Amino acid sequence: MILSDIKKIDALREKYGHVCAAHCSAAHCGLALFIYAEEQGLCVSVFDDGFCVADRAGRYYFPVGSEDFKADFIKNHRGRRLIMMRESDIGFVRALIPDFEPERDRDRDEYVYSRSEQASLEGHKFQKVRAKLSRFCRENDVKSAPLTSGNLADAYAILDAWEPRTGEGDAQGARKALDNYAALGLCGVVTYLNGTPAGYCCGAGIGGGVYLLCSAKQNDGVQGLDLYTKHSLYVALPDCVTLINTESDHGSPGIRMHKNDQRPVMMNEMYGGVL
Repeated sequence: MILSDIKKIDALREKYGHVCAAHCSAAHCGLALFIYAEEQGLCVSVFDDGFCVADRAGRYYFPVGSEDFKADFIKNHRGRRLIMMRESDIGFVRALIPDFEPERDRDRDEYVYSRSEQASLEGHKFQKVRAKLSRFCRENDVKSAPLTSGNLADAYAILDAWEPRTGEGDAQGARKALDNYAALGLCGVVTYLNGTPAGYCCGAGIGGGVYLLCSAKQNDGVQGLDLYTKHSLYVALPDCVTLINTESDHGSPGIRMHKNDQRPVMMNEMYGGVL
């Protein structure tokens, strides 16, 4: 997949209803596919009226495109396993295959947050989050700055020192995002502890007022650092961003607990099944 494919993919997503807030799947957006294609072994095929994605295990993302494109795909892929299927896609398949049995794929559900809630942290449900953030700021000499070409080297240094935990093996994708920071139109922040780069996060809009947080890395063992870095970004995002998609938890119990603690406003539920 090349950079120019991103615009083609996102134009198809917009044309065929994949960018409205309630149906904006991060897994299908050009940004995520470009960043993770190599690392996850994805093969992306783009046509005039749609696109499809296959992974290294021979599974297919539910295609995006015209009704004829999707119907032809289903006809030509009977017996193959689908993944990354939204609830709204199930009816389309059942119209062609009445006995299709979808399976909920909880590990691939995407967490979606309100930007205004995450920026303000107002209300009782964020009481513990506010307390954790306040304590971190009191106990540390910390500041954040926009991620730009001038401090991109600091983000690389953080990534180089980062050690993945279970479910977080995406260093290759994170590096690809930094390598193409300007071309992808990413925006983000870098956090400094005692003047030393300690964490960063970045992403971009993927349509429908949704911002995809595609990479977040920080020094391990510093409690509150991840919260501070992301909060700094959410405060800085423009008002046109209404929702933040942080992708899935990959089935990691620790990541799942962390993402739920941040109080998502909805989940993009994912399904799969054999055609």
